[in-house]
Amino acid sequence: MGFGLYVYKFRHGDVVPMDEALVRELLEPYAPYDVPDGERVEWVRAADGSEADVCIDHGVSFDRPGRGVLDIIAELTRRTGAAVLLMNKHQTTIVTRESDRKHLPEELQENAVVVPPPAMTGQAIELVIRPQPEPRSRPVLPPFPYHPDPIGSGSVIAADERCACCGHDQGWIYTGPVYGQDLPDGRVCPYCIAFGTAAKRHGMFFNEVCADQVPDEAATKISERTPGFSTWQDWGWPTHCDDGTAFLGAVGAEEMAPYPDAVDHLRQQFTEGNREPGWIDDFLHSLHKDDQPTAYLFRCRTCGTHLARADFS
Repeated sequence: MGFGLYVYKFRHGDVVPMDEALVRELLEPYAPYDVPDGERVEWVRAADGSEADVCIDHGVSFDRPGRGVLDIIAELTRRTGAAVLLMNKHQTTIVTRESDRKHLPEELQENAVVVPPPAMTGQAIELVIRPQPEPRSRPVLPPFPYHPDPIGSGSVIAADERCACCGHDQGWIYTGPVYGQDLPDGRVCPYCIAFGTAAKRHGMFFNEVCADQVPDEAATKISERTPGFSTWQDWGWPTHCDDGTAFLGAVGAEEMAPYPDAVDHLRQQFTEGNREPGWIDDFLHSLHKDDQPTAYLFRCRTCGTHLARADFS
């Protein structure tokens, strides 16, 4: 990890010697060599293969300990009641009891962290000395009536990335198909899709729709203000009850089984043509949500009927 950790025992602000016999008893099983009688352990290797040089002098220091070695340090700390020190600018110190804080030198007391013995593990030490950043708070997505869950479908993902349209890092980015001429380099955010900014500024559209099957307003909203999704083949957005349907996600045979109306709709699309008997049943059973052939589930926004499309390369 590129740093040293020190295990010391303090009383009334001073370092007191640790029990060398106990230290040897704890460290010797991790020494990857035969430790001569009467000599101190100078090198340890953890179960995960990580290693550290060891120096024992009043306390125990570990040079550049790996993650597995932190478990050894945690065991040593639990058994001896010592403190763990990281000699950084904050002088981070870990003690196992609140009552031990008062025994630390004054300059270490304020920033000391208490980790009780049952919780003292290598992972706990790592979290103290290398805390994980707080997860970024991301804003709520705008509503997409024709694609209600673009995160679940994978068309929008969390990303720390500037939008190629508005230039802002909105916390989310669109990953689906984009159509148009002279498109900007980079990906766009879902807000520029929802508000029509990408369409106005760059002529972007994201879905094909048969304008004669739905009102112009709905056709524009589906084409220019709705996140698209990746398919193996290009086809128009399904419609029902004189409106565009809501896309629910890619599905396989298992995921589509609870929607017999969608299965029937899909079956009707493949009844035409000279196909061998049983082909359609084999095809329906072969559908896979993450591989081809794939089905795509939709729901009518008016009557609730489920529809499906399927394609393959």
